[in-house]
Amino acid sequence: MRTDTASISVLRDRLHRLWRGATAGILRRRRAEAVDPTELLREKVIAIRPIVRGLCGVVGSYYCLIFVSHFFYEKGIALPVLASLAGVTALICFSLLFVYTKKTESLTRLEITGLCINLLMYSNVVTYQSLHFEPAKLIYFVLLTLVYATSGASLRVVLPSSFLAISTMYILAHSAGFPVLKQHIWVGIAGIFTAFGMAGIMRATIFRSVHARVVAEKHRREAQILAHFDALTGLPNRRSFFVELEKVIEGRRKGGSFDLALIDLDGFKPINDIYGHSVGDALLIEVGHRLRACVGKDGTVARLGGDEFALILKGARSDEALRQFGALVCDNLRETYLLGGGVAANISASVGFVHSDADEMTGSQLLERADYALYYAKQNLRGAPVVFSAKHETEMRDFGLIDQTLRSSNLEREMYIVYQPQVDLATQSTVSFEALARWESEKLGAVRPDIFIRAAERSGLISDITLILLRKSLVAVKSWPSHLRVSFNLSARDLRSTRAIGRICETVLASGIDPTRIEFEVTETAMLTDFDQAVEALARLKSMGCRIALDDFGSGYSSFSYIHRLPADKIKIDRSFVTQLLKHDSAQKIIKTIIDLCGNLSLDHVIEGVETEAELKRLREVGARYIQGYYFAKPMRAEEVAGYLTKEYGTATLREAV
Repeated sequence: MRTDTASISVLRDRLHRLWRGATAGILRRRRAEAVDPTELLREKVIAIRPIVRGLCGVVGSYYCLIFVSHFFYEKGIALPVLASLAGVTALICFSLLFVYTKKTESLTRLEITGLCINLLMYSNVVTYQSLHFEPAKLIYFVLLTLVYATSGASLRVVLPSSFLAISTMYILAHSAGFPVLKQHIWVGIAGIFTAFGMAGIMRATIFRSVHARVVAEKHRREAQILAHFDALTGLPNRRSFFVELEKVIEGRRKGGSFDLALIDLDGFKPINDIYGHSVGDALLIEVGHRLRACVGKDGTVARLGGDEFALILKGARSDEALRQFGALVCDNLRETYLLGGGVAANISASVGFVHSDADEMTGSQLLERADYALYYAKQNLRGAPVVFSAKHETEMRDFGLIDQTLRSSNLEREMYIVYQPQVDLATQSTVSFEALARWESEKLGAVRPDIFIRAAERSGLISDITLILLRKSLVAVKSWPSHLRVSFNLSARDLRSTRAIGRICETVLASGIDPTRIEFEVTETAMLTDFDQAVEALARLKSMGCRIALDDFGSGYSSFSYIHRLPADKIKIDRSFVTQLLKHDSAQKIIKTIIDLCGNLSLDHVIEGVETEAELKRLREVGARYIQGYYFAKPMRAEEVAGYLTKEYGTATLREAV
């Protein structure tokens, strides 16, 4: 009994799911086929208009012939009456055709036109029968119903006109006697059914065709909108942006001018990750509104994808005017966003501008320069505007040269590592070395690290370079005392790539070095690129036993909001605070606050960039323990580390430590 009940319950649930699925499918189809009633009515009128106007032309022409024929066949009072009525009918039909219904989109006008023609035809037939009653010609009333059915603008015209014609036929047939009435009863019924059937079939066919056309047109417009506009923000999309860009470039050749801007949101990814995509979407929509408000009618705002937007500003502006406009954009985008669910979010934006110079630069060349200005802003002036300049043009050419050289060089031979010690003030001894990349190019000579690392990141070569330098660092670590660690920097691309992290893990394991002696440093900027992926990558390294350090802490704006989510062991306090130590008391207070934070979170700390005795003294006062900087030692080649350690430990002590 229980089994039967359970089976029935399961069957009922399945039927219920099938019913819900079917009804949901029907509702989806109805929603997809839903159209604007006004648009549908307009299209119906346009479809019926040729039929009604055709009736005007045919009936008008027919009664022109009838008008002439009356002069040959009619005599007496019948001649002027029937001829006048036929002539008036023809004139009214042509007036309705050429004046009243021409290009009309009003259903009411078509209904009035149809009703007038129906009554005129009816009047001609009734008048003729009144003057010359002929039972055989009562069939004309049935023919009228067929004409009404096939030409009426709506059933509101067809039904009363048909009933009037058939009723009149019955009345005239009855007045002629029962035999005539009997003869026409079934003729009238057949006429009514035929008329109504034809009217229904014809209108259903026409209206189905019209509805299908309207739905198809709706889908075409929607597809066109999707092809040219961003579905989320309603802004022109990437495709539409490039079309507009080509237009303004063509206009520039004719003497016009414009400025191009690329905008990238800073801090959007963490908000999207923490609060979800619905909040992220709402934020992007609001960003679109704010950008439109800033640009107004002076240009185009487009969403290129993700959190990247573009502006085309018509007219010529000076560098200063662009900076002021960019500052206005950045200020507006920096204001708090009040989103759904009580979420109050804050982001900033970096902006890169480029002028449309007199040079015949293509759209891709302009975009490349705007992108470089944006990249420069994100690297150096996060949350601010940068106008592409001659200096940037030179840097771009240098980057291009460096990129080509990186691709064609033997990086295994040309790249090397220098090591800068990190000193424990409590024991006055070195506890770790930071591995710093260097490149001595056979073609270019010594290349600054910030330049070739940025070039490698932009070109995608950084992951290969990471492995080369990591292997070199691990070889050096083997010759150090076992208590010393090495700190190695990872790039944003390393953190974003599961494959790159896998190769790093394999390199560590293959080295035979205790993973606890390896510390991987990541910057806040690298973390923000893809926070969840970065956390996952760091957790993988942490699970091997490697340590994690957050580099350049305090140089960004949102570190405190996510530091508790990182598997970090150490925080490196940015040199920018150290440079202000002797100038502003607030810098000392900030450093002390960060040191206290590290203590509360059981994290180590390292203060970078210490160069003078005065700076070191101030840091001792706030409880600093681990220091890195020129005060203790400049970065040194691998073969110099042993000499440095000998001075610190003594030869015998160093031999024992190793």
